Amino acid sequence: MEAAVAALGDDIRNWPDASPVTLQDPAYVGVAVMAMQGRPGFTRIRTPYVSDAHAARVAENTSHLTADPGLLLDALLHSTGRTTTPLPPLTKQP
Repeated sequence: MEAAVAALGDDIRNWPDASPVTLQDPAYVGVAVMAMQGRPGFTRIRTPYVSDAHAARVAENTSHLTADPGLLLDALLHSTGRTTTPLPPLTKQP
């Protein structure tokens, strides 16, 4: 229950029927609990199955949208004149 409180806030204690702690059955694979803005309480949602191959394909096709936080920090330092090292590219190179 402490993990549920950490993720969803203390109010989850007031909604025991929605607690993720009760999702301990194979029938609940892919089910999560979330708070919905503007609505009291919590709701359960079911996510669709995504195969490992499809997830890997999406990750590969969108990997160019990521950036290394260390490189971003270097770029920030460089832009403020705090370093003179040349900057590497911030995104994955083909």
